Amino acid sequence: MAKKEKVKKPFYKKWWVWAIVVIIAIIALNPAGGGEDKADSTKDTKNEASTPKKADAAKKEKKTKKVGDTVDVGTVAYKVESKSVADTVGSEYLPENAKEKYLVLKVTIKNNGKKPITIADDFFKLMKGDTEFNTDSVASIASNQEKEGSTGMDFFYQELNPESSLTGNVVFDVPESVINDKALQLQVQTGVFGTETGLINLN
Repeated sequence: MAKKEKVKKPFYKKWWVWAIVVIIAIIALNPAGGGEDKADSTKDTKNEASTPKKADAAKKEKKTKKVGDTVDVGTVAYKVESKSVADTVGSEYLPENAKEKYLVLKVTIKNNGKKPITIADDFFKLMKGDTEFNTDSVASIASNQEKEGSTGMDFFYQELNPESSLTGNVVFDVPESVINDKALQLQVQTGVFGTETGLINLN
């Protein structure tokens, strides 16, 4: 009796051939997809990291101004029109003499809000780094006695209505070295409690 010959399957019909093909396809596709995701993730991380820095820089640039510029603090706009140094302020009948030197700042305030505000000397502070100087209230009032018979209260403690502006003098009694310091700044704020502040470079 003749022996029955075993029929061999074609090469492409064997299961392990297709298994190898599938594995090779998966390995070939994964690096491309993974690399792209990684690149996108890195890009997103860099963008997220740089955004806060840009925002902080823009905020700082926006809040720091110089003499002649207008700085908006909340609903109040401030502008230092000019600065001068004096030994005496006020009228010839009631002068005020400086212990050191008077730094006289001519400032314009505009109320851009919807309610009246009352101007106070607490709105202003002189800053040299982290050193703080208050206004000389008496000298500030005296320096606003520009008209004969004026009490000097035409600026401070006046109620300023919305859409209105007022210009007056703010005076600090400080050493001349402070006045000439390159880092000297005027800090202005929205009110007595200083919920928002801005800085104006004076030198």
